[in-house]
Amino acid sequence: MLNADYGLGDKNMGFVDDTPMELFLISLVAIVSIYMSAWVYIEFRKNGAKNVNEILKPGALPLGILGAIIVLMGLWGEMVWPLPGAYNILFDDPFMFLGIIVLMMAGTIALKQKLQYVGILAFFAGIISIWYGANAYVDKLTSSPIAMFGLFLAFGLTGVFTFPTTLIYDILPGKTKVSNVWTVVLVLFWIGLVVSAVVAALIGLEAIPAHLVSPP
Repeated sequence: MLNADYGLGDKNMGFVDDTPMELFLISLVAIVSIYMSAWVYIEFRKNGAKNVNEILKPGALPLGILGAIIVLMGLWGEMVWPLPGAYNILFDDPFMFLGIIVLMMAGTIALKQKLQYVGILAFFAGIISIWYGANAYVDKLTSSPIAMFGLFLAFGLTGVFTFPTTLIYDILPGKTKVSNVWTVVLVLFWIGLVVSAVVAALIGLEAIPAHLVSPP
């Protein structure tokens, strides 16, 4: 879908476009993040902050594995993408940002360190991703500019809201209740993750048939 106008049906090309796989990895990261953060919120509502770290810790392994795969695939795409133009930059730069952030988040959770330091990096990575998507939309670099920009925007905003969300989790151990403002931030964070997961999955699902029939 994203690359339909750039000769992906040429069977003589040795390059295989892994865009659907990358999109599904994005969805998986969003799903794991929603599950982890929702469980922390539920646990805090029920029993306070005493078990917050224990709820987060099991999520470090799946996040770490997903982050490592994303970084490896992003590096591969940056170096070997053979299609015309700067599509390796458009697709793989933000993808690499995501992988790096996810890896750092997994390590921070596993080591029981403050999440806000990764959150501030996610904030700026989110802004950068939105800028990539906005420029690609203006320049009409894909056959589905609205869907593409929606994905970049959703994940970019999720990155922006990751910072206040990590602040909340860092502050929770010293609190007995969550303010309404914190709840609003968490809801916005979850909305961004849900939209990101759905849009990425839909684009990936639409791309699969064409790629299976005529892989680049």
